[in-house]
Amino acid sequence: MQKVIIPEIADKQTDHYLTKKGYEVLTVTNPDEATILATAPDVAGIMMFVSPFPNELYAKLPRLKVLARYGVGYDSIDVDYAATQGVWVTNTPGANAISVAENAVTDIMMLSKRSFEVSTLMRQGKLSKAKGIFGHELAGATVGIVGYGHIGQAVAKMLSGFGVKTLIYNRTKRPTEFGEYVDLDTLLKQSDYVTLHIAATEQTTHLIGEKELNMMKPGASLINLARGSVVDEPALISALKSHQIASAALDVFDTEPLPADSPFYQLDNVFLTPHTASNTVEAGQNMAFGAAKMIDAVLSGQTPKWAVNSPQL
Repeated sequence: MQKVIIPEIADKQTDHYLTKKGYEVLTVTNPDEATILATAPDVAGIMMFVSPFPNELYAKLPRLKVLARYGVGYDSIDVDYAATQGVWVTNTPGANAISVAENAVTDIMMLSKRSFEVSTLMRQGKLSKAKGIFGHELAGATVGIVGYGHIGQAVAKMLSGFGVKTLIYNRTKRPTEFGEYVDLDTLLKQSDYVTLHIAATEQTTHLIGEKELNMMKPGASLINLARGSVVDEPALISALKSHQIASAALDVFDTEPLPADSPFYQLDNVFLTPHTASNTVEAGQNMAFGAAKMIDAVLSGQTPKWAVNSPQL
């Protein structure tokens, strides 16, 4: 019986799908390096959250055949190196698109109304100051979407009912009725809200840095639900402190969880969430089932539908 390690929550979300398929399922809270080694060095398949999977770990897991990401991004795994070790890496494209897109639109609305600031002041008993804050209507604003995969497309569709102008930056111009394709500089200069939904790659590391932030309007806001590496954090902190841009909503960071001494905690113009944009019942089930099916496909000798590498078998 082949062993698989999966997060406990995923086992519940799939109603023990892999156990019913005949695998020895070992559940853990979070499958990081130490947990994997302590649980089953002879594991054949692992369902991964976002913990890093070091290249040195493959030699310690001789029976490993598949790493299935519970989610879309796979930047915590060197997929090319995994291929040289004969290990498939898969993800679950589109599984969390609606949930993340809804969170992006929610963040845009919160920033436009300055809801977080108002609520914080009210909790502090500063009612007069809270009542003195005025937000903006979203109607008539320009929203720039950076990255037009499943999530970016869902954001554009959702925003189509708000009366906004939507600008899109993406390397591939997919057909759309919900926005206009422009270059990144144009998007940054014209947008009132810039929302990031682009994959983390070497090419997109610090895609938004000091230069790009300086292009944005002083009243503009940045929303990042992609990956922390897409934004130059020190540059963003500086831009928020100096009010080079008005505000930000961040769900992802260079270091996760966000360190307790991060300057972001001291800023009143940034809304922070701990990488939870896909935390809905529906997205969780979609991601868990998708990843479980990829594990079963590989371990039963099939080619996984959502492979992101091509192992040398």
